[in-house]
Parts: sequence; structure tokens; C-alpha cells
Amino acid sequence: MLKGDSNKTYYQVMEYLTEQIRMKKLKKGDKMPTERELAEYLGVSRAAIRESYKILSIVGLLRSAPSQGTFIKDEFDDWFMEPMSIIFKLSDTTMKDVLEFRKMIEVEVATLAAEKITDGEIEVLTECYERMIGDDDEMVRAEYDKKFHGTIVKAAKNQIILNAYNAMSPMLQIFTRDIRSVVVDSEYEGILEELHRNIYEAIVSRDVEAARKSMQVHMETIIKYYK
Repeated sequence: MLKGDSNKTYYQVMEYLTEQIRMKKLKKGDKMPTERELAEYLGVSRAAIRESYKILSIVGLLRSAPSQGTFIKDEFDDWFMEPMSIIFKLSDTTMKDVLEFRKMIEVEVATLAAEKITDGEIEVLTECYERMIGDDDEMVRAEYDKKFHGTIVKAAKNQIILNAYNAMSPMLQIFTRDIRSVVVDSEYEGILEELHRNIYEAIVSRDVEAARKSMQVHMETIIKYYK
């Protein structure tokens, strides 16, 4: 039923599901088909269904109940469907697109965060940094990598930037995980830790210029690595 680039199949699944919800063919509170059932119906892999369910759960449309299955949440704001539709229409998005977006946003964000970060936010950033570089579980490190950058965005205290970042968050999470899955097994891993340390130290010391420079070097290094 669904056709196209197999690497983008889960985007197509999400487009299909959100359209079904928008058209009220799937309603709030409805139980979703099992991975197997939906995979057979759409003619895609169960992995694509699993990934789409995972992302739709992250952004707040679905919920999982142990031993019961996956359900559409009973309550979510209808307006929330619109920013998500922007994400899911980006079926031709590449890693380079995402990294360029992150560079554009996060270099300026690091500057603002160094100016505005509170003591409480420094505590949160410190926990994220320590877990990101010190945990034995790579999945945990990847999660705290995302939280580290998200905390910096919040510390910038610019609502428009925060809204844009949050709207892209599901896609950013996917690509962050993909990036780390490559670099943790390469010579780049040590450099990645050093770049994050430079960002962390600059922001907690409220050094605006160092924060800008360290984030720019971080993003340019990743972009260069993926060329």
C-alpha cells in the first residue's frame, strides 16, 4: 500500500496515521492495530511500524499500555497536528538538512544561553553532561545528549526558538541517535566528548564568545564528518 524509499517508510506510516486521525477515521481513545496487523495492511516492515509508533508516542499522540497495546491518547490539542504535519511532510529530509538547521539554531542559542542561564539550569545541564559522557549505556548517553542540547535551548529563553526546536524534536531525536550510532564506534568519539565539554564549560562559566565558538566548532565538525 505504501511505496517509496524504504529508508523513509516510517515517515510515510506517520503521515498515513496522522491523516487518519485528522479525518476522524482513527479517534481519540481508539486502540491501534498491532505492529503485525498494520505492517501487513500497509505492506511495510514491522520495524517501520514500531518506529512510527515510538515517535508518535514521543510527540504525544499515542500511549502504550502494558499487556493491552497502543492507543491514541484520549486528550491532545487538535492544533498540535499542524506543526507535526510539517515534520512528516519532510520525507526528503537529509542528514545534511538537519545538521544545517541545528547549526543555524544552536550556535545562536548557545550565545543566548551563556547570557541567560540560571543556577538551576546549570544544575540540570551539569547532570545531562555527566550522564552523557559517563553512563555505560549508549542509549542513556544518547538520551542525555538530546536533553543536553534541549536544556541549552530552554536556557536561551526565546519562545520562538524553543517552539521551532520542539516542533523538530522528533526528527532531531532520530538523527541524533543515528549520528551517535556511527561515531561511538569510530575515532571521532573522543572528539565528540571534547566538543561537548567545551560547550558545557563555556556556558556554565557564562562566557558568551566561547559558547558561540564551541557550538559552532561542534556543529561544523559533525557536518564535516558526514560529508
